[in-house]
Amino acid sequence: MEPMAEQPKKHGLNLENRERLTATGIKRVDFFSDELIAAQTDLGQLNIKGEELHIESLNSDTGDMLVKGKVGAVSYTETGAALSFFGRLFK
Repeated sequence: MEPMAEQPKKHGLNLENRERLTATGIKRVDFFSDELIAAQTDLGQLNIKGEELHIESLNSDTGDMLVKGKVGAVSYTETGAALSFFGRLFK
């Protein structure tokens, strides 16, 4: 019997007033500081840049994450070979 393949999590973002970001489909958080949060989704690495960022809540079972702070930019990096911490930070 073949092992069951993990189903991709549904991913979505909701940004309210650039101060409250709700994300779904988060697999893991690779890095966080008050200026950058890097999280993995099935669609690639999600990068949240801003000021005074903090993860208010993160549920690893459901993949839900709530970020508060001043969001300046949200971007994605395609999933590829694993980069070192500094490789991800300065990308």
